[in-house]
Amino acid sequence: MQIKSDYLIASFISFLLHALIILYLMDFFYSEKQVRPILSKAINVNLLFKQDIKPISKTEIIEEKATINSITTVENIISLSPKIESTNIRNLIREDQLIMSNSEEDQLNQFSNMMVQLIQSAWIKPQNIQDGLVCNLRMLINKNGRIVKVDLIESSGNIRFDNSAIKAISRVETFSFFNEIPFNLYQKNFKNIVITFNPL
Repeated sequence: MQIKSDYLIASFISFLLHALIILYLMDFFYSEKQVRPILSKAINVNLLFKQDIKPISKTEIIEEKATINSITTVENIISLSPKIESTNIRNLIREDQLIMSNSEEDQLNQFSNMMVQLIQSAWIKPQNIQDGLVCNLRMLINKNGRIVKVDLIESSGNIRFDNSAIKAISRVETFSFFNEIPFNLYQKNFKNIVITFNPL
């Protein structure tokens, strides 16, 4: 208990000392401040040139007023642009939908091509299989691009080819570009995908 009271006293004394130092630095204890002159000595100033100022007569003032009054004022002219043809709101909505559908279609093609390239690059062709084999696979992909599930929905008739297709998709594991896909496009087109696998 004695140690706690010692710490309390020491911290109080430390607080008082610091407060006194801060007040001293802020000139709190000076009751009268000295006014120090900015310049200690007077400076001689010499003009480099001299201009004679002559008084203006009343006739000159009247002449100046007359010239100011004689200046023509420019009128503000507002010109109207040619009439803009009124457009139908339905036409504008149709145009917006067309633009959005075109951009959505472009995005769909772009991301689909990226997926196909990744899967094809991960595919290892089994030895001694015939050309022209095709199988259909269904992929379930989460929003982060991770392949959650792969199912074979239509076999090629060759088990080794089907397994190689499933393994290629398993090797890809995650499509890293899925964070660039808008959520509504992902929900509609990329969450549950049926892919026709025919790399040969």
